[in-house]
Amino acid sequence: MVNETIEENIQSLKEIEKSEWNELRADSYKTFKNDTYRLTIYPTWTNAEISEYKMENGWGDPKISIKRYERILDGQKTHLKKIGETEEIPLSENDWNQFDNLVTEQCFWTMPIRSKSQYLDGTGWILEVKKGKTNSCSDREYHIVSRVTDSPKYFEICDRLLKLGNSSQKEQDSLLYKSWTSD
Repeated sequence: MVNETIEENIQSLKEIEKSEWNELRADSYKTFKNDTYRLTIYPTWTNAEISEYKMENGWGDPKISIKRYERILDGQKTHLKKIGETEEIPLSENDWNQFDNLVTEQCFWTMPIRSKSQYLDGTGWILEVKKGKTNSCSDREYHIVSRVTDSPKYFEICDRLLKLGNSSQKEQDSLLYKSWTSD
């Protein structure tokens, strides 16, 4: 089962790399210079606020950068408009290592990219991981997982990243209320 999932993931990654879905994101994972985790939380409705939590480790200086965007529909095209300044939060090497270990413990690299649940409305959570070396599961440096419904292992990773980003409890509750519903 794990090997089938990995093969499906590799095929999905190839499709994603060829697709136009980059309009959703501000920058491509291909521009990441360091080991990076990026959580993007995006409501499906127009003119909604999109949050991006990007955790990087550049030569022993781990940090989280938080950006907010407004998704604007302009005719048939959607684009992002940055809201406010980028907030940067320094992390300890220990914080980085604990998070990195959690991702490994929760078998992130073997999680299916897409949930079997289909949705038309709600809030999507996309977690991307870019590493400088290939992982032992898929022999790739990059993996992405997208969810709109409850997935306990995935939720634990996302929740930890939000907490490292000092996301307020009120903000977390609001995001969770909108997003983590059961199948």
